[in-house]
Amino acid sequence: MQTVYIVPASTDQAGQCRIVAAKGTFDSPRDSYQAHPELWKEIGIMNSAGKIVCLQATPQMTDSMKDCEPLIAGSYFQFDI
Repeated sequence: MQTVYIVPASTDQAGQCRIVAAKGTFDSPRDSYQAHPELWKEIGIMNSAGKIVCLQATPQMTDSMKDCEPLIAGSYFQFDI
């Protein structure tokens, strides 16, 4: 399993949010990311309109996430890979 998490931006100046991923499943990706950021790898960017700007993921993962656009910060997805 892999969890993909859209990290809320610390400021709104950049107009984008980081998309990160970690192996495994998490009850709270936010808490895991805050406590152990080293487990998470940046795989993409979401713009302020909730659209994926870039994403380094499988085509199935990308399609699944794009089907949910517009996305919101704090959202997460779990994929069986």
